[in-house]
Amino acid sequence: MNVPWIAIRVDPHAFVAEVYRRMSSRHRAQRRVRSSTEAKNDPRAVQAARELPGFLPQDDQAAILDIGFGEGWFLAACLRLGYTNLSGADFGIENKTYVKAWAPNAIQLYEIESDIGSFLADKPETYDFIHMSHVIEHIPKHSLLWVVDALYRALKPGGVLMLRTPNMEGPCANSSLYVTLAHEYGFSSSNMNSLLDICGFDDICFHAPCPLPVGLKQRLGTLIRWPFLKQSKIRHRLFGVNEHGHFESELVATGRRGDFPPLFDRKYR
Repeated sequence: MNVPWIAIRVDPHAFVAEVYRRMSSRHRAQRRVRSSTEAKNDPRAVQAARELPGFLPQDDQAAILDIGFGEGWFLAACLRLGYTNLSGADFGIENKTYVKAWAPNAIQLYEIESDIGSFLADKPETYDFIHMSHVIEHIPKHSLLWVVDALYRALKPGGVLMLRTPNMEGPCANSSLYVTLAHEYGFSSSNMNSLLDICGFDDICFHAPCPLPVGLKQRLGTLIRWPFLKQSKIRHRLFGVNEHGHFESELVATGRRGDFPPLFDRKYR
């Protein structure tokens, strides 16, 4: 007996959301809740606090949003720097409520129900700075305009978007792209620049990751990584179309909302 195939359409947004809700819930009992002091002294938060002063608004009451805040290292870094108007948005935040307890008067947490564009749809000109670390590669390609237009619209005029993502012109592109079930798309500086540009951003810049504090271990790691980074640079300059000269494992980009009118439109969802 032949059984006919049945085509089932799965919403990629729902898939990504479900992956991260499951990840958040699956090992909840094993996750140790950190205090505010522990979070602010975490090496990733300390490192971010060294990197961020040149990017964040000078006003410590500026509205700052971290989308996909994970364990909260960016929010902890902002607390270290004295910011008092912080928001975090993520999937499955019922398992991350301890982050708000670090500073109840300074941090608000929001659940992303379906996708980032829908979450931001009712928040025009709300934030001075939006941070997304290793989030944009989880967005299906057909929804990138929908989401980045929403990010642009959610910023106040002059507000800044900061993106971190695996660099597809780095030395380990395949590993970076396929390391998780939920990665949907990969970025180089060229297609990232194009995406931000057509969504209206001005002053698009790419930044070298800030070096780690100097110590014997860090110096040894830098020495070991150097030939691989050099090889990646040579290979892409010989055979690729790199325009911005960034070949590290991570791509860090910023863009500013200027006078270009927002293009946010639900038809690109």
